[in-house]
Amino acid sequence: MNFLISIIAAIILVVIGRDFIKKHATLCYLLTTLLSIALVAGSFSGIIWTLPPWFTTTILPILIKSTFATSIFVIVMYTGAFKNGSKFIKFLMPIRGELSIIASILTLAHNISFGRNHFVNLFTAPETMSSNMKAAAGVSIILIAIMIPLFITSFPMIRKKMKAKTWKSLQRTAYLFYALIYVHVMLIMVPVALSKNTTYIINVAVYSIVFITYAVMRIKKYLTKKSSAKLRQAS
Repeated sequence: MNFLISIIAAIILVVIGRDFIKKHATLCYLLTTLLSIALVAGSFSGIIWTLPPWFTTTILPILIKSTFATSIFVIVMYTGAFKNGSKFIKFLMPIRGELSIIASILTLAHNISFGRNHFVNLFTAPETMSSNMKAAAGVSIILIAIMIPLFITSFPMIRKKMKAKTWKSLQRTAYLFYALIYVHVMLIMVPVALSKNTTYIINVAVYSIVFITYAVMRIKKYLTKKSSAKLRQAS
């Protein structure tokens, strides 16, 4: 349920704040960074868990567990799956890089907050972790390794210094990144969903619909583009 709520919130944010994000990108990065620092500091100190229940049970899980950040990444990845020239492409493409940066900053806050336990245990006391959580932590490390270069090269000043071919090759790793997000989430949620936890069953269903639909759309777009290229060559 949290993922569905996050997607709706992310869509509303993009629709309402598209122009603001584009015009004031640096301010948006700063605000996101301050929020991330607050989440990490609050998590480490424990203060964040003493806040009012309405916050700790609704808003906090969406932020600290990277659900909202993932929802922003979903918008970024779907932008590349829509038909070129479509209204969705024209609306979203101008802020795709900015959204990717914002989502990455929020994701780092999640990794720092949870990594202090899971990453440490993975390397120092793996026997204390279940198999699925060890796998999820391992996948998370790979995700961070992929995300950081994508994050850095999303800044225009960095992109301009790179060769177009090199930049495009690096950006293709985003497909693996998206796939591993799904794997990471499933490793955590499926075992709980199998225990007939309704909330997790709904989350697994929503994640699966969103990511599988994207995969189908992206593959279809690729095949259509490839087919069109062959037709042009033939003619």
